[in-house]
Order: sequence, then C-alpha cells, then structure tokens
Amino acid sequence: MNLASLTQRLARLEGRQGSGRITAICNLANHPPAVLAEAVRDWRAWTAAGRARRAGSILILHAERMTVAEWAARHSPRIGSLS
Repeated sequence: MNLASLTQRLARLEGRQGSGRITAICNLANHPPAVLAEAVRDWRAWTAAGRARRAGSILILHAERMTVAEWAARHSPRIGSLS
C-alpha cells in the first residue's frame, strides 16, 4: 500500500464514522433522559467504551449483556400470565 491508498482508505472510514450532529437516538437499554443527554454530550467516550455506536447521524445505545440465568429470571413466566 502506498500513501495515497492509505489516505483514501482513512477518508472512507472517517466518512462512515459520522462526526456531525446526532439527529436520532436508538435507546436499546431504556436509559432515562438524563443518561441520554450525557450520552449525546459525550458520545465519543461512550463509543470508545463500547456502550454505544454511531450509524451515520444515529447514536445507538447498547443494553447491558445478561447471562442466561439473568435473562431467564427476568423473562420467566409469572403467575397469571398467558404463558
């Protein structure tokens, strides 16, 4: 690879990253509004930590990963449910 091809590749990668305004938020973790505001304000730190990612102008906030036991406890059938 020469310098020109590396420069072009870097420009493509930076173009996909999205560094402009955030116009939408996908809140998969169901964070409260105060946490959403902090995530938008400091989105670079959130993406570096793996708590969020950018898809163009959309900020996607990830939910915490659960173990199988945690998921089963949260989603187990309850008395009176339709299951």
